[in-house]
Amino acid sequence: MEKYLLSVILDERKGLFTSLLRPILLVLSGIYYLVLKIIQLLYKLKILRKVRLKARVISVGNLTVGGTGKTPAVERIAGLLQKRGRRVAILSRGYKSQVAGRRSQVAAVSDGKEILLSAREAGDEPYLLAQNLSGVPIIVGKDRIKSGDYSLANFDTEAFILDDGFQYQRLERNLDILLINSLNPFGNGHLLPRGTLREPLRSLKRADLFILTRTDQAGNLAGLRERIRSINLVAPILESIHAPCYLEDLKSKRRLDLEFIENKEILALSSIAHPESFEKTLKDLRAIIMKRLRYSDHYLYTKEDLKEITSKARGCLIITTQKDGVRLEPLLENESILALRIELRVTRGQEVLERML
Repeated sequence: MEKYLLSVILDERKGLFTSLLRPILLVLSGIYYLVLKIIQLLYKLKILRKVRLKARVISVGNLTVGGTGKTPAVERIAGLLQKRGRRVAILSRGYKSQVAGRRSQVAAVSDGKEILLSAREAGDEPYLLAQNLSGVPIIVGKDRIKSGDYSLANFDTEAFILDDGFQYQRLERNLDILLINSLNPFGNGHLLPRGTLREPLRSLKRADLFILTRTDQAGNLAGLRERIRSINLVAPILESIHAPCYLEDLKSKRRLDLEFIENKEILALSSIAHPESFEKTLKDLRAIIMKRLRYSDHYLYTKEDLKEITSKARGCLIITTQKDGVRLEPLLENESILALRIELRVTRGQEVLERML
């Protein structure tokens, strides 16, 4: 269902039903826009009030649904703050988390020393951050103010990173970082549900800093910069790439050099918003992609899925993303699947990022 709706939104699907559905989605987008305007007015009139935590808050978010690379960016920023000796914690809403389903619930995925929840309990992105970041508590909860208070009480936090925080206006922040996917910056230009925009483009004005992601795979960066500048005249615009680091066997945890997949036949497995970027990275590593399996974003794999995947591989190496890896790992018995580890590298404006943090 999710894949079908996305294909309708992106104008990839034809037919009578979809041509009738799109005007309905457009009307719903108009209603969504009105709701956003009402919420903004309530904050402006101070009927709805923002809360300030007793620590520095850095928000990392986006303007579209999925696929901008928030998780690698959060990880990178946390690492930079740690190098300065700051006590950092990450506040996540815990998308598809089993323990953060109720608004009042707060849970620690990691206390910075050990991982306390499973991937299904935590959600794949918070769990992945917990795996990759030592010494950084990861807190999930829909109410990020309660999560922040919990972290202050238990971990004496000095700096918070608000994961996917651009739309979370209840919480005051010291720095608003907005990520933009250079390959598909603003979708088809429509708001949800007719498009993938979570807010109108003029919301770019709120950002203090832009990070363009996947710039090595994109084309007209100058045009994208001009479009951003037409709305926000002052916020620095940085450029970044998702750089591959190594491969990891999900079962044995053995790390392999990237050269391991050179000229090898592989099955590319992913359930992310933009699988094309992952697959292009594999091609750039000179892997021979024989088959592609693409599931919906954040898909929860089953044992039956794993049997189907290994059956379709038929002698090919199975390569997946690290985010998929955290959902596949608990299902593995004798299967061999390699996860590609990536990191965000700022290629233009690193000194600006460090200064503003």
